[in-house]
Amino acid sequence: MIVLRGLEELRQKYPSPVVTIGNFDGVHLGHQALFAKARERALALGGASLAMTFEPHPMRVLRPAVNLPLITPLEQKLQLIEAQGVDVALCVQFDAGFAALSADDFVDKLLVARLRAAEVVVGYDFSFGHRGLGDLELLQQKGAQHGFAVHVVGPVLVDGRAVSSTRVRQEVGAGHLAEARKLLGRNYRIAGTVVSGHGRGAKVVGFATANIKVSDELLPAEGVYAVLVQDDQGKLHKGVTNIGNNPTFADAQLSVETHLLDYHGDLYGKHIVVIFIEYLRGEQKFASADELKAQIAKDIQRAHCVLDQDLSRRQA
Repeated sequence: MIVLRGLEELRQKYPSPVVTIGNFDGVHLGHQALFAKARERALALGGASLAMTFEPHPMRVLRPAVNLPLITPLEQKLQLIEAQGVDVALCVQFDAGFAALSADDFVDKLLVARLRAAEVVVGYDFSFGHRGLGDLELLQQKGAQHGFAVHVVGPVLVDGRAVSSTRVRQEVGAGHLAEARKLLGRNYRIAGTVVSGHGRGAKVVGFATANIKVSDELLPAEGVYAVLVQDDQGKLHKGVTNIGNNPTFADAQLSVETHLLDYHGDLYGKHIVVIFIEYLRGEQKFASADELKAQIAKDIQRAHCVLDQDLSRRQA
């Protein structure tokens, strides 16, 4: 996939581009339906599918006071879009100037003059231009005027409700991993670098843990999870992750700590990916380190069962 990081990198004209537009945060099943339609139409035209997204997220510019944790940081989002078979990803810088672009200019100057869109694929709730005043009716009118077709993709329903980024945030934030998996079409994951922790793992409770400085903004609810960990070589390992403040030791800051069940190397300073498979229990305060150690042993035993079943499903 070709990645264009800004309109200034749009130096060539792509053949019969079929453009789909959105923030695509999470690249969930609704977004995937847009990419599938764009690929289908590009194939029919012998053209290129092009996904236009925005960086930063428009909410960061339009409503900066709102704490909106991103589901997928930009680089992960681009990787997921590429996995959907899109030919070109265009990351448009969203700033005050772009936000002031009128709906007419969004079509005339961007879609037509710059991209030369042959067709446009958007979602049923799509709006565009200054204050979101451009709607589907205007887009279709503009399409008729300029000669590009507009395809509107309806909502993707899961359990009778439309899939949305807001819904994904709610499910992940509540620790509802199975529900989030149904919306995303994959397990939720976070990534980060292994850094120094409190040094209690192996010394105090008998289980070495990797303390992760997370690069993602959206964390599952505090608690203990069965996870798969992808190391810096791309190999998967079974693990148990705790998200929380370690109430037994009264830590002040939230931490993400992972104990790998089948790894004996040194991960310090390395980038790893934590893939959440199942919520095991909430975070608890124990009377002693020994009680915590006994509970961790139970968590590990249960995680082995959960992860063995998950890996069996993957190989089936």
